[in-house]
Amino acid sequence: MTRPAPVGFRRGDDRRAALESQRRQWYVCPELASTEPQDATIAVIGDGFGSLIVYGTAIYLGFRPEQLRIYGTNGSPVATYQQYAYNLGQTVLRSESESHFLPADWPTFAQLDAWSHRSVRPLFRSIKRKYNPGVPEILAEATVVQRALGWDQRRFDGKVQWLQREMSPEPHFVLYDGDANFVGRAKHVMLALGHGPLQFPPALARAREDPALGDRIVQAYEPKSYHPEGRYIVIGAGIASVNEWANALDTGAKVISLLRNPAPDEQDLNTPRCLFEALGIDVFQGLTFDERVAFLGKILKGTTPTRRSWIDRINRGRAEGRFDQIIGEIDEVQPSPAGLAVNIKSRHGEDPGWLDVTGVVAGTGFVISALAVPLLRRLIEHYGLPIEKGRIKLRSNCGIPKLDLEESRLCVMGLLANNVIPHGDTIAGLKYIGRRFVADCARAEGLKQRRFPSRAALQLALASETSRTLRQVRSTEQLA
Repeated sequence: MTRPAPVGFRRGDDRRAALESQRRQWYVCPELASTEPQDATIAVIGDGFGSLIVYGTAIYLGFRPEQLRIYGTNGSPVATYQQYAYNLGQTVLRSESESHFLPADWPTFAQLDAWSHRSVRPLFRSIKRKYNPGVPEILAEATVVQRALGWDQRRFDGKVQWLQREMSPEPHFVLYDGDANFVGRAKHVMLALGHGPLQFPPALARAREDPALGDRIVQAYEPKSYHPEGRYIVIGAGIASVNEWANALDTGAKVISLLRNPAPDEQDLNTPRCLFEALGIDVFQGLTFDERVAFLGKILKGTTPTRRSWIDRINRGRAEGRFDQIIGEIDEVQPSPAGLAVNIKSRHGEDPGWLDVTGVVAGTGFVISALAVPLLRRLIEHYGLPIEKGRIKLRSNCGIPKLDLEESRLCVMGLLANNVIPHGDTIAGLKYIGRRFVADCARAEGLKQRRFPSRAALQLALASETSRTLRQVRSTEQLA
């Protein structure tokens, strides 16, 4: 009698994983959101991390809440990231102590952690660049900022699918939803649209359309669970892929790490550390567009930080014959008694050939082309925006050419802006872009900024409330 193949990823668990993630959300209050069109001085299209950073920075600088508007359907700015982190089994951020959601840089997250738990260990780790905020802790801080500053009350519960530049009576944008309904006007707009669609290698993208194969092919950021008797291919060597190596090995499954090229160098952050500094960014922006894109292609190839717990689990799996690594790419997928038969070809020697596996996990990230984002694609086509290699040729302030004016800004943040700010999809990069955008809006509006005592009082109040909240959160184990 033939033994049945292990279930690929227990896709029936997707619903349970989503519900569990929803249960773990710190704070969701959708009833506070509005569905009435309103005018705003600053509008943020998107409801993730970027929206909270722009909103918090604007309040800190002196804009009133009623001058701001957030557009999105999530009741929490951490919801999308939280779901991805849960799907990955991620416990700590790759970011370091300076990456957090308070409007000013001080106190750093390590300082908050040290004060909250009366321990100097976070400070020593931060000095050595070995401190990474835990996922529960950073989400707790984001929720404190969200609640204290009234992010919920300024959210329009709906998506903007089109915006139109108008010049009369003064430059502004008119915003519409997917059914062409008017949802508001804004003088300045930040497109905080998050990441694009999940990316799959061509052979896997085709195979996912086949009902006989699709349930056994998932992206690292999708819900999944491993069968202890399964054998899985994990594509890539970035932080998402390494997370999945560890997750699968922990269940007792076998893992084959599939790399297109020899393993990349280890790197603490997702770009070289010098590019997180103003001088490094200036040097990067001094390159031509083609040079910047080529440079990004070299530095954004699945780098991963060193994590001692990952190394221990991988070494143990290798010793037990449950972890292997091969070089190549999948070019064909078929059904097999084990679940999937995949053919692997290599440009670095003999082809590995056909392998029988239970499932495949693609740690291949997100589609970076602006054309994959419907709102941007419409803007590109309608206004003839300059685009090359799937990237809009943004101004050095992340403004969109032809539409971004000094008196009425239109900017992009996140992964879509990394051809200007190479770490644009990190918390630090979002802060860099968001602060410049808000400062430019303040100059355009002739804003009377908060005085320093008022800004300090706001920052200290948020830090104090964050500290009280962190005392109720179990400290996450540091892995670096």
